[in-house]
Amino acid sequence: MSSRRTFKPLQARGRRPIYAIVIVFALFSALSVGLSIRETSRSRNQGAVVEVAARQRTLAERYVNDVLLVQDGRTADPSTTADLLARSGDALLNGGIAPEVAGDDDEIKVPAATDAGVRAQLEQARRLVTDLTATGQAMLADQSVADVPMTAHETIAATDPVMRLRVLETLVSNVSLNSARTIATRADDNIASLITVQVVLGALGFIAALVLVGAMLAAARRQTAHFRSLVTSSTDLVVVFGSGACVYTSESVSAMLGRPDSEMLGDGLASFIHADDQPLVRPAIDHGEPREIAFRMLDRFGEERWLEAHVTDLRRDRQVRGIVFNARDITERVRLEEQLTQQAFNDGLTGLANRALFRDRLDRALARSTRSRDVLTVMMVDLDGFKQVNDTLGHDAGDGLLRDVASRFATVIRTTDTLARFGGDEFVLLLEGSDEAHASSLADRLLDAISDPFSVAGRQLSVSASIGIVVHQGGPGDADELLRHADVAMYAAKEAGRGRYQVFQFHMARELGELLGLEHELRTALRKGELTVHYQPEFDIASGAVVGVEALARWESRTRGSVAPARFIPVAEATGLILPLGEFVLREACEQAAKWCSDGLVSDGFVTWVNVSAKQLGAGGMAELVRQVLDRCGLPARSLGLEVTETAIVAEGTAGELARAELEDIHDQGVHIAIDDFGTGFSSLAQLRRFPVDVIKIDGSFVQGVEHDRKAAAITANIVNLAQLLGLRTIAEGIESQGQLASIQQLGCDVAQGFHFAHPVPADALTARLAESAGQRGSGCLVEDDQELHLAVVADRSGAA
Repeated sequence: MSSRRTFKPLQARGRRPIYAIVIVFALFSALSVGLSIRETSRSRNQGAVVEVAARQRTLAERYVNDVLLVQDGRTADPSTTADLLARSGDALLNGGIAPEVAGDDDEIKVPAATDAGVRAQLEQARRLVTDLTATGQAMLADQSVADVPMTAHETIAATDPVMRLRVLETLVSNVSLNSARTIATRADDNIASLITVQVVLGALGFIAALVLVGAMLAAARRQTAHFRSLVTSSTDLVVVFGSGACVYTSESVSAMLGRPDSEMLGDGLASFIHADDQPLVRPAIDHGEPREIAFRMLDRFGEERWLEAHVTDLRRDRQVRGIVFNARDITERVRLEEQLTQQAFNDGLTGLANRALFRDRLDRALARSTRSRDVLTVMMVDLDGFKQVNDTLGHDAGDGLLRDVASRFATVIRTTDTLARFGGDEFVLLLEGSDEAHASSLADRLLDAISDPFSVAGRQLSVSASIGIVVHQGGPGDADELLRHADVAMYAAKEAGRGRYQVFQFHMARELGELLGLEHELRTALRKGELTVHYQPEFDIASGAVVGVEALARWESRTRGSVAPARFIPVAEATGLILPLGEFVLREACEQAAKWCSDGLVSDGFVTWVNVSAKQLGAGGMAELVRQVLDRCGLPARSLGLEVTETAIVAEGTAGELARAELEDIHDQGVHIAIDDFGTGFSSLAQLRRFPVDVIKIDGSFVQGVEHDRKAAAITANIVNLAQLLGLRTIAEGIESQGQLASIQQLGCDVAQGFHFAHPVPADALTARLAESAGQRGSGCLVEDDQELHLAVVADRSGAA
């Protein structure tokens, strides 16, 4: 027989209902005792009445004898006996202490007679005694018998006083005796009634006990069946171990592992635990510790299933007598976390390390170099003419070329080297223990690896690369500085003719001077109002309505012309100018959003999104700044959203806690929070739980690969599913084609943004199109034209991004 049928760890264990039966029996017993005491008291009182009546009879007989003795000339005192008779009769009727009879010195306390029949008989006896007393007194006084009251028996002949006394004596005796017998009979009847009542009560108690026991057993059976049904139908896993062996498994365990009970009971189940997890699980099986564990088990196909178990030691529970594992199958969650971890540290297009992973390894390498003084090298690789490939053959062809280039690079480097893709066509390498000679040799091999033509979109393409090399000679170093120097050397290689490499030299510091000049010009531009804010619309995929815009900083320099954000934003981050720049964009965006709201050009759910950097949050005061700007502009908090990079929410220590506190304060005001470029940093499920997040913005590198890249599509689908599970909305940014839009729509994404719909445009241009759209079909609605979705508010696509 399966132990599942005999072991009942979850059945109802309460035996306390049996106490109810004991209480019922106690109540019935108490009632019976109370009635017995009451009837016994009544019988005792009635016995006293019988005894007093007998004394009255004795007194009456003594009185007659005393009278007759006096008549015969003998000594007697009838008056004393007459007084005792009167007191005795009064005690019988009204209660009190019965008078003593000669030879009997016991006092008898008699309650007042309440029974109507008894009182009538006693009253009759009292009248006879009165007649008897009166007759005796008359005889003693030589009175005529005719003067004696005849209140009770007028038929008695009064001519013979002696005879009259004899008759009255007989009547008194009979009446007293009858009264005593009546009272005694009633006492016997009461005792019989008491016995009957006790028998009836006992029978009722026994019946009630049987009913209660039956009800209790039925309830226990129903409760046991209920819990057993819950356990057998639940997807949660229940396993009980006794003395180190499995003694019970729920049916869900068999369903998950695909194994019968016979294989799992005893030592079988423990043998299916992954060998690497045995040291963690075995103490829990034997001792109930640790209480929370996660481990792997092998199903009948040999595949790993992850379980998360709560361990409870119930060995002292007489109903269980074992250690209980309540577990859940978390395999899908673990796989999703692994995918997100892979996504967080690897480039979705090429599978190489991404910027976050590379930066982490560079920081670690510099820390080791500080201790050991070992040399390390950073190389920056940028493909020449890659933009023309994208423009002429399309982004799919460009993505294919990048994958092929990454594959060739991977065949050249050492396994200990780190090759990463920073984005676009930019690759970076970290070489530990490599000097300038080795780095130069590797650069030549990299250039040779891509010298052969690539087959892209049915064409043979030849590409080249420019490589910048910076060598760190050991000791303390700065990662940002090394990357800047490698970037400067790479641009020097491009300026030298491309298709070559350059090692950073200090004479190249003029480029750094250029950066310093750019910082000065940016500071001046902020002061003189050269920066503006452009807006890129965001569209609800289901309805086509414009549901928001992203505010983007733009710089039109008087000396440099249009400066790309990718050029001046890093300078602002590095120099601290990001704080005044971010405040400028926030104020401009909120004022414009308030104007659109007051003009009725946008709906109530319209959100204006503003980017916030990690340094803005880390500096403190961001929440107060948001509060002041909203109050000044009169913009509802729900109409503003802040986009935060993943770097901002994964900072450790004080910076991370300060960022979270700022975001929580901002979110409490009603402002929306979004994670920007999700998938390119360190984000994880833990971070999503810790921070107040409403929206996830899927990075464009994943969105642009959903059509033809199965991995990118799978990652994007997982991000959308994760957001839906967490109750978050998703925005797909960087959509550049109708195919990407269709794929994103099929995956269930909520909002779309990208050049396929509209480029960022100045506020005036977007205001005019919003007004035109509102007058025609409502704010920013989609219209269908030739099987393609176009927007009534699409900006001029010939403009710059």
